[in-house]
Amino acid sequence: MKPASRTVHAGRELSARSPLAPDLSPASVHVYTDLDDYEAVVRGERHGYYYGRNSNSNRELFEQAVADLEGAEAGVATSSGMAALHVAILALAPKPTTIVATRELYGGTAALLREDLAASGYEVVFLDMTDLDAVRRATGTAGLVLAETITNPLCGVPDLEAIAAIARERQVPLLVDNTFATPLLLKPLDLGATVVMHSATKYLGGHSDIMAGIVLGDAATMGAVRARSSRTGMPLSPFDAWLAVRGLRTLDVRMRRHSENSLTLARALRAMPGVKAVHHPLLEGSPSGEVARRLLRNGAGGMMAFDLEGGRVAVQKMLDRFQLTRFAASLGGVETTISYPEITSHRSMSAAERAVLGVGPGTVRVSVGIEDPDDIVADFAQALAA
Repeated sequence: MKPASRTVHAGRELSARSPLAPDLSPASVHVYTDLDDYEAVVRGERHGYYYGRNSNSNRELFEQAVADLEGAEAGVATSSGMAALHVAILALAPKPTTIVATRELYGGTAALLREDLAASGYEVVFLDMTDLDAVRRATGTAGLVLAETITNPLCGVPDLEAIAAIARERQVPLLVDNTFATPLLLKPLDLGATVVMHSATKYLGGHSDIMAGIVLGDAATMGAVRARSSRTGMPLSPFDAWLAVRGLRTLDVRMRRHSENSLTLARALRAMPGVKAVHHPLLEGSPSGEVARRLLRNGAGGMMAFDLEGGRVAVQKMLDRFQLTRFAASLGGVETTISYPEITSHRSMSAAERAVLGVGPGTVRVSVGIEDPDDIVADFAQALAA
């Protein structure tokens, strides 16, 4: 079955009289009449549900569907993307060790590493993962490598295939955040990643109406992730899982449109007044272009960024003039939105730290929606007109 069809059907086997849309089960606990039966379900010897923090049919459906799409043996759904990231790190590196992470990292992830894990004894090494020699040197004593498929916010694409080979050679687990690409554009497990995670709040859900995360990988590792998630109270709620499945069913058509629209806008922005630079993986002249064209053969999704002359004042002027586009500190919805990394995703960093990454006072991240591309381009053109 091709990916477009899998997104519609993954995770479910329908029989006669099955509801075409999945039922919602908000129950926090299930009733049993036989003690041996209860124990067998708790031990995983029989299929069933017993307590909402440990098991739920809606959460299970979402986990199975995304695992199918990612080519994973199992998945664990959590209450947010950050919960997914945290529990994945602790499952792969349960004791303090060295974590090698891309320096072009979502600000929330960087803050977790610096402010929480480092305080617990972990050493964090941030580096430019386009420098494979640096990756090779750093992984010699590392216990975990952390990368993003498409970096946030400047949309670089590291060579995950090469990084996975280095990590595998040194027997170091590789954790990949695949939020921006989704499994329809890239499957990191196929390239050699150990575990993949998503903020399902973004493209998997797709409608800016849930908070969710998911971790995917081999069954044994996911068993450790599930146990830790349950102990720490991180599982995804039934209703958010139900909404996530509903969003997942249109992922293919959405990602096609997101990908087309973002590249169209990126090309158009190059000619607009006040735009100093445009960042898109597949844009002509992109520093990541060669790797992106090899890894992202079906498009790069809806994310891009650009730098405006005039800094924050120019960004606010543009925002005031938008008619279609809105400011929102998230991404991956059907609407076109912008975010200002200086006060949103990367606010935990100093100006100097952001400057090292190439994020300046004029940097704008764009989550390009699925509206008509002519309308999107026209909105930016009038907002940036002299």
